[in-house]
Amino acid sequence: MTSRWTDPGASSRGTPLAALARAVTPGGGTTPGGTTDRIGVPTVHRHIEPPERVMKRARNRSWFMASLFGIGLAAIGVRAGWLCVSPAPQTIALGSQQRWEQMTLEARRGSIYDRDGHRLVVSVDTPNVIVDPAFVPEEDVEALSARVASILDLDPDTVATKMRQRGRRYAKLASKVHPKLANEVMQIKHKALFIESGQRRFYGEESLASHLTGYVDGRGKGVAGLEHSMNDVLRGSTVLLQRRRDRRGLDVERLSEVDRASSAGMDIHLTIDRNIQRATERALAGVEERHRPAATMAVVVDVKTGDILALANTPTYNPNAIGNDSSTRRNRVVMDAIEPGSVFKPFTVAAAVDAGKVATSTLVDCENGRWRVGRSRIGDDHPHGVITVSEVIKYSSNIGSAKMALQVGTAPFLAKMREFGFGERTGVELPGERSGYLRSADKIRPIELATTSYGQGATATVLQLAYATATLANGGVRMKPRLVTRVIDEDGVAALINEPEPWGRVVSEATARDVAAAMVTVTEPGGTATRARIPGYEVAGKTGTAWKVEGGKYTDARIGSFIGFVPADRPEVAIVVVVDDPQKGGSYGGVVAAPAFTEIATEAMRTLGVPPDSDYLHENDGELVATNLPAQVQPAEQAHESGMWTLPDLEGATMRQALGSLEGTGLAVEVHGTGRLAAMEPPPGVDVFPGTKIKLTFQ
Repeated sequence: MTSRWTDPGASSRGTPLAALARAVTPGGGTTPGGTTDRIGVPTVHRHIEPPERVMKRARNRSWFMASLFGIGLAAIGVRAGWLCVSPAPQTIALGSQQRWEQMTLEARRGSIYDRDGHRLVVSVDTPNVIVDPAFVPEEDVEALSARVASILDLDPDTVATKMRQRGRRYAKLASKVHPKLANEVMQIKHKALFIESGQRRFYGEESLASHLTGYVDGRGKGVAGLEHSMNDVLRGSTVLLQRRRDRRGLDVERLSEVDRASSAGMDIHLTIDRNIQRATERALAGVEERHRPAATMAVVVDVKTGDILALANTPTYNPNAIGNDSSTRRNRVVMDAIEPGSVFKPFTVAAAVDAGKVATSTLVDCENGRWRVGRSRIGDDHPHGVITVSEVIKYSSNIGSAKMALQVGTAPFLAKMREFGFGERTGVELPGERSGYLRSADKIRPIELATTSYGQGATATVLQLAYATATLANGGVRMKPRLVTRVIDEDGVAALINEPEPWGRVVSEATARDVAAAMVTVTEPGGTATRARIPGYEVAGKTGTAWKVEGGKYTDARIGSFIGFVPADRPEVAIVVVVDDPQKGGSYGGVVAAPAFTEIATEAMRTLGVPPDSDYLHENDGELVATNLPAQVQPAEQAHESGMWTLPDLEGATMRQALGSLEGTGLAVEVHGTGRLAAMEPPPGVDVFPGTKIKLTFQ
């Protein structure tokens, strides 16, 4: 059904349309207020507003919208005015970035000196050659680029390309050039060329003490060693330089030379003695050549002051030319915690003697090399029956050490080991120092206490061992480590002075003296470290050989070590040498580490001016260098992995030569007579275990 408008009165002129509207119903008829057309479609009445009312409403709406726009524009104007008077920090920063070029300049880095004032590390000026392309006319490019390239040994085309960069005001032609070459460039006297000051870290001694000094990265930030741990002291303050730009972002002015001295870093003076450090590194290099170990470590400590006179590792590196092998840069002396093995025994004996449980003359039954602790059993590499406490150190008895630790008691024994410095960091100014591991008294079992007494199941760093050894040498007083003696600012004023500082007494002076006397027997005939003897000086020491632990498990590799101090009766220096996994020539500490101790200690005595004692200048001392036996006298060799030794043919050898051949084997040598060797029992060629009694008869 469709609907449409009808107009029945269309013929009537002037009739309003509203009056003619009708409503039609389907059935016809009319509707209220309307009429019915002939087809029954209703009409609808429509109300039409007066034009005046419509115009008024339109004007009101226009004023409302105009008011909104006006208020918005007013708000924008107020905000714009406010930003002009007091701009936001973000606006200032953005404007600065567009108008200014910022450049951070590091101040001159401080130097590092040894104990005698010799400069180990210094920052040297290395100029950068800069060109301003805006001042290079096209007709000058070829000639100028050729002259500069010839001086700096650069490609002329590359230099010319940089000079033609018209959209720039700054182009670096060469970095860190020699000052002489930079001066030659400036002799050209072209206004487009100028020199920008730079600096480079220079290690004058190259690899000497490199693990102590460390090195810096390309941005001049300390990465390792003292360069890292004392970076804030060495680097000084940072200078922020600014250069104005135009609206296109081009530089409109050059920088003037900046006075770096006003914010220079401070200088550091160390306790390191260059001569002793060099001797230590040379001795470790010899160990590498003879025994092919995975690594070696050594520390030399001044007994009275706690000064570190030398600290060395192999493999080593040159900080001037950093390689890709990061293992060479690892400072194992402080970063590696190892099982110390038998070098731990003097501290166990010291704890027992100081507690009054034993004296060095007290007899200890070592059970002929086998002893049960609970359901476990411990043994000795050098089996003995009843021996003195002093001989427990000389023959390196595990059983004797274990019995003394159990006699002292769990808590007192572990507390004394912590007083010696085990289980805690020394606090030296070197990054990455380990604390080592020492079991707590409430969690340790008897068998674990027994093994700890001879250095198994506990770990320590080489530096901890050095200071514990120095404690015994210093009459029982432990000194705090000292590596940095003073820090000097750019005006020559001391900003920091480190004086020697005692940590406290660990054992009595009498105890330290008795243990030192026991350690002397280790280097005497029949001891395990006769190769550590030094003509003219009495040496106190202890050897150690421990299984290497990796991933929480024991491996077949061994670690040979030697700790000692010299002179034993008036100690000056304590020295620790550790050889990690030697591949040839034996693995016992008396064989691989003791000779290096001798080399280091000999140089230390000479450097420190400690005169020899004629009482210790023995007959034939000059006939044998511990690491270089005469051709006719061969050293004993390990027979196989069981640890047995094959006795060499020593017929006709002097006493000194014979003892040198058997040193480090752990054999119990019994000497009769003087002169040349006439008989040996057991005979040459026989395989024997360490601890076997060897009878040498001289005539």
